[in-house]
Amino acid sequence: MAKLMNMPKIGVNMTDGTVTEWYVNEGDEVKFGEMALAAETDKDVQDIPADQTGTVLKIIAQVGDNVECHKPLAIVGAPGENIDSLLAEISGGGAVAAPTETVTVTPTQSAEVTETASTGRVPVSPLAKKMAKDLGINLAKVKYTGIRVTKSDILAYENEPEVISESPTITMPDVVATTVAPATGIRKITPYDGMRRKIGNRLTESVVTKPWAALTVAVDMSKAIEWRKRVNEIADIKVGFNEMVAKACSRALQEYPLMNTQLAADGTEIYEMEDINIGVAVNTDRGLMVPVLKNVAAKGVVELAKEFAGLVSRTKEQANSQGDLSGGTFTISNLGARGISSFRAVINPPECGILALAATIKSAVVIDDEIVIRPMMNITLSFDHRIVDGDYAAQFVSYIGKLLEDPMKILM
Repeated sequence: MAKLMNMPKIGVNMTDGTVTEWYVNEGDEVKFGEMALAAETDKDVQDIPADQTGTVLKIIAQVGDNVECHKPLAIVGAPGENIDSLLAEISGGGAVAAPTETVTVTPTQSAEVTETASTGRVPVSPLAKKMAKDLGINLAKVKYTGIRVTKSDILAYENEPEVISESPTITMPDVVATTVAPATGIRKITPYDGMRRKIGNRLTESVVTKPWAALTVAVDMSKAIEWRKRVNEIADIKVGFNEMVAKACSRALQEYPLMNTQLAADGTEIYEMEDINIGVAVNTDRGLMVPVLKNVAAKGVVELAKEFAGLVSRTKEQANSQGDLSGGTFTISNLGARGISSFRAVINPPECGILALAATIKSAVVIDDEIVIRPMMNITLSFDHRIVDGDYAAQFVSYIGKLLEDPMKILM
């Protein structure tokens, strides 16, 4: 019996995915668990496995289409099986890839507008609809070359010079009128799309929706450096500071559980997460990715180092499993290797906080009324002020600093 193959929900926060490639064609056989397509989520490009065995009778979502979780991607069944009832079901349910999906537009005098006289509606692909919403584009003004507005139509419209209408003139400030273009002009234009755009959208969401604040603590890393050196002399893998800090954070999150929370999308409830899963920001050719160390509180630093090494390797090689980039409850961002002395990181939504690790720098500090040189590292906590008050956050980040200054406490 033919069945719908739907977009899976990969991780708690996934809402949709954009089809980037199909590995099978209509008429091909697929087996349960075999990778059928690739889709770009807000985390990364993920391979999507077939959720059943059979023949691909119809591909519903085309490359470039944005599909909500649990919405149809394809129809799979027996060769030659009649799928009219399923197609009717998809059409009636407003499937994201159906060419009959429409959006209402306002009539306009622009010659570029194409609309059906009978309905006053313009067919639009889901990806184009989402792009138009993100870019603030009125779909009534977009000229489309096929049977519906597509991604290429939106990009073409965005790059066209704006047509001046007969609307009342708005006088702009003099500073705008006197602005001159760079003498050399634009050297290169790069589309702001794909993973770069998804990262940008998430960071914008975080900054706009979260009233966040930041607190910085200077940490004496003398004992942590010595402790790491001793561990690496006997361990079969090199332990880095990221794993040490992740372990310290897990202890602190146990002591201060409000930092291991998320605010519900409607803002009516605060979810305290059961597990402590710490994401670590990793730079890749595709942009910033955040692989997640799972259940950190139950693991030792050496075990975390092994796990993190595998996560980083898979992330850089685009070989992540579906769970590698999801499920985080707190995040670490480390720019110490770049020599950064202090910075504030943007919270990774929907988490409550993120810890920024700066470079360890030999600095003059006063200890027992004497000036001494110590390897100091600034750690900065950015936190969601809707959930956590400043004093609570200060206690949390100070506790992390104390654990790093006496790393044996991390193991207790």
